[in-house]
Amino acid sequence: MTDAGLVLDTACLLAYSEGEEQVGEQIAEVADKRQVVIIPALCLAAAYRQVSTDGWPLLDIVADLEQVIVTPVDHDTCMFLGGWSRSLGMDLAHVALEAARATTPIMTDRRELLSEVLPKEWPIIDL
Repeated sequence: MTDAGLVLDTACLLAYSEGEEQVGEQIAEVADKRQVVIIPALCLAAAYRQVSTDGWPLLDIVADLEQVIVTPVDHDTCMFLGGWSRSLGMDLAHVALEAARATTPIMTDRRELLSEVLPKEWPIIDL
């Protein structure tokens, strides 16, 4: 698995930690295509911050799945993250950045916000 097939945002991780089946189904579909799911590290951190400790084990599980890659923040992306975070917030800016690297679909409940930095026709799967 090398191609990115989906980027998950904080809302998706929170939904997954609460048992939302749609998120797990999307992860499975991407894995079936031998692609990877991207979880930006800033989204994972935000999800841990927002979820009760009862949800932490599910966040651990999703982040450790073979088909999931948790992407870090690096120096080369800080300029974009800083600029985009003015309207999106830092975690959603990280989602937009990761998706833009390879025109990867995003699963989110924040379509409107993302359209401020990505083209309106960007492939988005609504949560």
